[in-house]
Amino acid sequence: MPLQIDTIETRRLLLTALSFNHSDPMFRLWSHPDVCRYSGTVTDYDRIEIQMPAASPAESDKIIDFWQRAAADGWGFRWAMLDRSSSRMFGHIGFNSLGPVSELAYHLHPDHWGKGIMSEAAAAAIDWARQSTPETTLEAFIAPENKGSIRLALGLNFTPTGQFSDGAECYRLEPLTPAQ
Repeated sequence: MPLQIDTIETRRLLLTALSFNHSDPMFRLWSHPDVCRYSGTVTDYDRIEIQMPAASPAESDKIIDFWQRAAADGWGFRWAMLDRSSSRMFGHIGFNSLGPVSELAYHLHPDHWGKGIMSEAAAAAIDWARQSTPETTLEAFIAPENKGSIRLALGLNFTPTGQFSDGAECYRLEPLTPAQ
């Protein structure tokens, strides 16, 4: 069943469904080597690896296509992160999977690091998940070298599990309501 992706407003941000309207800023995001550093392997919907950093808009458009198809299939999605005042996109956030365990994932252009933007976006995404499915456990997989994402996860009350997947440690945020 296709997902209905709500638009979310925060103090500084507008989170809206990622679409091909975001093609140019997605290329600026995914062509930056620092954005790709901890992303692991990125594939299209047919599991064919996408070159990272993106060498062309066609490469980053495959990421948009992936998340539009995931949303249509009902298992994952991304919000484009827009500045509320300018509507300029500089990152994205969403869930790699939706279910009893949902994985939070995000990318932000380095020009916006250290400004609390990802904390604001992640808190809004977590609130959305908690309202939609309060019994869901949230996870984030973070490379041990990615100190900024570790600080973000800990600040959002995720706890390290000691479990690893593809070199990234799982951080977990337990559900508000225990699963029945």
